[in-house]
Amino acid sequence: MSERLRLPRVRVSVLALMGAVLGWAAGCATPPRPMIDPYFAARSYTPSRIALMPPDVFVIYDQVGDNDPRRSAELGRQVGDHLARLFVDGLSSRGYAVDTSARWDGVHGPGGQVTLGPQELGWMAGSILQFSASPGAAAQGPLPAPVYIAPELAQKVGSSTGADALLYLNVKGVAVSPGKRTAQVLGVVFFVVVIAAIILLLVADSKGGGRHGGPAVGSPGGGSATAVRAAPAPSLPSTAAGAPTQAHFAPRGYGRPPPTGGGRVYGGSHVSFGLGVGMVVPLDGPEATHEGAVADDDSAFAGDQAYVTMSLVSTYDGRLLWHLRQSVDVELDNPQEVERFVRRVLDGLPPSLARGAAPSP
Repeated sequence: MSERLRLPRVRVSVLALMGAVLGWAAGCATPPRPMIDPYFAARSYTPSRIALMPPDVFVIYDQVGDNDPRRSAELGRQVGDHLARLFVDGLSSRGYAVDTSARWDGVHGPGGQVTLGPQELGWMAGSILQFSASPGAAAQGPLPAPVYIAPELAQKVGSSTGADALLYLNVKGVAVSPGKRTAQVLGVVFFVVVIAAIILLLVADSKGGGRHGGPAVGSPGGGSATAVRAAPAPSLPSTAAGAPTQAHFAPRGYGRPPPTGGGRVYGGSHVSFGLGVGMVVPLDGPEATHEGAVADDDSAFAGDQAYVTMSLVSTYDGRLLWHLRQSVDVELDNPQEVERFVRRVLDGLPPSLARGAAPSP
């Protein structure tokens, strides 16, 4: 009688495990809602021209054994170039004029002159990351109170680019190499075979009335974890094509501009001295860096994963218009996967109120 009671327990535990896996998969497939300013959400206001800052991309190319930092840096450059092109096309299709004159060596005018230095752009990125790492950045839906990010720096970006908003994207992630994927599959197959052999031995032993026994179960993980390695910050793409003429003020955009004041201010002109310079941040968690590196524990069964921070900030007063902080299961070394991810993200960004081309600065 006791032998017959074992099988139902096994079935129940397997069903519970399958239910947990399906629930986890459904949760991962449902993207969180972004944080959005109520005026922007109600379509009473939208920007007209968006300055796209170069994407900050930190990728670890996870291989069998020790990872190659050069392969990681090269993949980071490729992903950064691809993301910049996708966002220019995606924002344009939603009615925004896109300015690409901002590079990490400064904002360049039509004659090649620097209208805003690289230090200010780095400070702006650090100010946004200061907010992104705060507990309040994990909220979703309409903002209960305004949030301002480095208003003076934001106004300088608007004055230099002629844009009334700036978009900053930070990506850190792991891309698993084909060789490691194969090793992971073989490890899973080995693990399943060992478990099946143990079950067969237990069933045979219980029927024969003998003692429990069998070979020792080995570790299926494929070796011990390698040392923590950080991917170096990649050289980010230069996208100077299409730079507008220099403006002396930032336009307000379309619709009724939101009132200024009454919210918390993050960052400023000195934030990079406390955040981003030489930092090594973990892959998991909300921390991100502009000039540092990303570390990963290099586990044997790690999968493709990316942690994305994206913020749209008004250059009129530094007001946060739209923000997304999300962990996604995406293969960064697969251009089609990256394109699908960008399309899904931009679907959550309200289109511009422009009926035609955005006005010139």
